[in-house]
Amino acid sequence: MEESQTRTENLQITTRDGVVLAGTLHTPKNTEETRAGVLISSGAGYPKEFYTRFAQYGATRGFACLVYDYRDIAGSEPKDMRTSRADFLTWGTFDAPAALAVLVKRLDGLPVFTLGHSFGGQLVGLMDNNQLATGHALVAVGNGYWRGHRPSEWWLEFLFFFIFGPLSLARHGYLKGPQFWPGASMPAAVFRQWRRWCLTPDYYWPDVQEKLDGAYFSMNGASMRQFAFTDDPVITPVSECFTKQCYSDAAYETCWISPADIGVHKIGHSGMFTRAVSGFWPLPFDWFETMV
Repeated sequence: MEESQTRTENLQITTRDGVVLAGTLHTPKNTEETRAGVLISSGAGYPKEFYTRFAQYGATRGFACLVYDYRDIAGSEPKDMRTSRADFLTWGTFDAPAALAVLVKRLDGLPVFTLGHSFGGQLVGLMDNNQLATGHALVAVGNGYWRGHRPSEWWLEFLFFFIFGPLSLARHGYLKGPQFWPGASMPAAVFRQWRRWCLTPDYYWPDVQEKLDGAYFSMNGASMRQFAFTDDPVITPVSECFTKQCYSDAAYETCWISPADIGVHKIGHSGMFTRAVSGFWPLPFDWFETMV
């Protein structure tokens, strides 16, 4: 069992604007066996615990894996969600850089990588210190614009963005989970931004250009590998291509994986982090090892 071979340490991560985030660091039981670190950035609405088994597996491979909750959700949730003004850009420009800085400092010269699931991979270009990482693994990362997704997903997105989400905001003042969607509760600003982006063909790129002056998407040849899945209803060849365009000067490659490739019947948009699909887990760590 991964738990018996690893150590777990709860951390408080303070951002440069003074917000405290909840984090958990999974390391090898013998910390002297640590060879590198991985910052695991969650998809929207996924609490850090969703990635625990995956992070523990990484620790058994000699990687110190840090998972964290963005401000105002899950373990970093405020006393009153209705007061939150956090949005996706805040998570990428303040929270992720703070978590990466903590991991780099803890590992004191060892290589560090990032691994982002869904939005967690989109925020790499929002981080002003992403150059501290040796390489970046993206897992199911692509354009959120609805027309680039599989038609089977369209009605679910319509229900979320036009019925359940607005109803939750009207009743509670925020997106309440799991009553109105299966993820963690999130601030109203996150939902409104998410909806606007997913109804816009260029997704978040106009905001990146206008509000952040292009941010930090110039990767200067940094190694970046996308792990995409053939049965993912959200990340299709059309929506995945958007990510490659965003990180246009990275050493970028895409690895398409089918369920049959790892001996399962279904992966989808998030199944790769469940124990049932643990056949995926070695792949990003195998890639990281080529750079350690």
